[in-house]
Amino acid sequence: MVPPDVCPGGWPWAVSALGVAVGLLPTAGLVVVAGLRRRIGSRYGFGESTLLVGTGLLAAGLLPLLAFAATGEVFRLAAAGSDVPGLSGADLDDLGGAVCVAGPQSSYLGGYSVASAFDVSRPVEFGLAVVLLAGFPVVAAMFVAVQARLALRRGPTWPSKFFWLPVLALVFLTADTPAGASGHLWLGFTAGSFLGIFVVLIAGVPSRETVRRSLAPPVPRPAPDARPAVAGRAPSMQSVSSARSAPSAVADAPARPKLSDRLAERFAAREAAPPVVPVPRSAPLDRGPQAPLDRGPQAPVGPPARVGAPPPTLVGAPLPVAPPLAGAGGSAAAPRFRLVRRLGSGGFGRVWLAEDARLGHPVALKAAHAPDAETEQRIQREARALAAVRHPHCVRIHDLVPAASDPGLAELDGMVIVMEYVDGASLGELVRTRGTLDDVAAARIWAGVAGALDAAHARGVMHRDVKPGNVVVDAGGLAHLIDFGIARKTGDATMTLAGFVLGTPDFLAPEVACGERATPASDSWQLAATISYALTGHPPRGGHPDAVSGLRAAASGAPLSHLPRRSAHLALLHAGMDNDPTRRPPLRAVQRALEDWMRRSGVLPSGQMTAGTRGR
Repeated sequence: MVPPDVCPGGWPWAVSALGVAVGLLPTAGLVVVAGLRRRIGSRYGFGESTLLVGTGLLAAGLLPLLAFAATGEVFRLAAAGSDVPGLSGADLDDLGGAVCVAGPQSSYLGGYSVASAFDVSRPVEFGLAVVLLAGFPVVAAMFVAVQARLALRRGPTWPSKFFWLPVLALVFLTADTPAGASGHLWLGFTAGSFLGIFVVLIAGVPSRETVRRSLAPPVPRPAPDARPAVAGRAPSMQSVSSARSAPSAVADAPARPKLSDRLAERFAAREAAPPVVPVPRSAPLDRGPQAPLDRGPQAPVGPPARVGAPPPTLVGAPLPVAPPLAGAGGSAAAPRFRLVRRLGSGGFGRVWLAEDARLGHPVALKAAHAPDAETEQRIQREARALAAVRHPHCVRIHDLVPAASDPGLAELDGMVIVMEYVDGASLGELVRTRGTLDDVAAARIWAGVAGALDAAHARGVMHRDVKPGNVVVDAGGLAHLIDFGIARKTGDATMTLAGFVLGTPDFLAPEVACGERATPASDSWQLAATISYALTGHPPRGGHPDAVSGLRAAASGAPLSHLPRRSAHLALLHAGMDNDPTRRPPLRAVQRALEDWMRRSGVLPSGQMTAGTRGR
């Protein structure tokens, strides 16, 4: 292809062309890697890791080394005047011809070795050796590294070193090969590795859905005697995990709506937390139009004081239910409770502030909106969950009574939970009215609630709805975890169809949004998202106009676009909201890290809420 009189001759240019093919060997290996990742995603097990490492060592190390050694041996034999298998006498005569000042082509290509070329006493050869035998390999290794990073996009990039490091190793492994042949091979190798960048780009990367599936924890196979659907449930509300467990049935059934559409009813009544509206820092906390309970002159705000009620006696025992109160002759006894005002209302029930004559202090009462057999079981389940957890950052339960047992509860129906009343505001309300928190306040809340959740998990209780509205901060700055309304204790019968997604979409862990069972890691994700909201005033994935779009973002593992720009907790937030539950740090480790940070910063673990700088 090259005229024989072009310096330094047709044979050296043929070797350079061979170098282009050798330079595409790592590209071929990376195309194989890209094709493999389109199937396996971004989780590398032992088998996948072995295959990736082996492909790199073979395509970028062993095969190029054999090409360098074989080519050098051909021209070494030709330069020594020996017969070369595969070359005719005319070929050897052509190799012995001199084209320009380089001399005979056989001597130019096979005269002296790579190691002897780096001789400072011969400046011309030394300069060429530095450029061709050192500079070009470094550039080629850089091009191969770029190819490897492109082939490993959307996943761990550690296998890339097994492609570019073998290329650099070739410089030392080919020290005994002829310098002329190696120099022309490196010239072509560099050009081939540059062209390989575009080839790897064409090969593509795994889809985001494949990556998400590969990072999701394995879905346990249900038992053969799977529970039947709950009567009255719409077919469109069946869980994703139930659908996955019966592939043959799904194949025969008509196309079903998307996950987000099937769960739209569940989330339609929930609203995403609105962004922060700045107000003066000195503005008092707005507690609504109703006046608080009159307790006389208020003492200055100090450390939080817990209500001096006896500890609950419900742990490990069935919940006692008070009988209806009646006096002599069936007349009603004096009421124990006096409702003061309604504190809040959610999708499950209402919460009231009440005076408790028996305990002698205010309490919070929680009753269902429309009690039926299922909600009665559910409220008893919440009472058992709360009673099982003993922690200063978790509200305590005092009693469980039927509304019919007390005249003061005439406005309520069904079973009523009597629990500790926390005089404070929710974290969401604090952020909306007073602004975002600083790192100190966030660390105090995060560490406290992490301890409460860890205590709940130790008792087998998953909260499943940690969000700014379910963290109440009292006047002393102490955070309390409330509303175990959708909590479930391990071993309890589930009140909803297996696999239903419960929780607020903007603060929902990705695996739970996909219909998988809640775990301590998903509670940990929701707590980290709640703290991120406290630091920025936005959910970590950003706000969404409706619950369906929020659910779609959660299920797809959307990027965390609204984390605080400057925070000492940024790395811990990233770790706590990793899409892979197995990579999230345990809550106990999170609590310990935050307490260590506060200790190093000279900060007490309790104190008033302090505001931070307003960011995203």
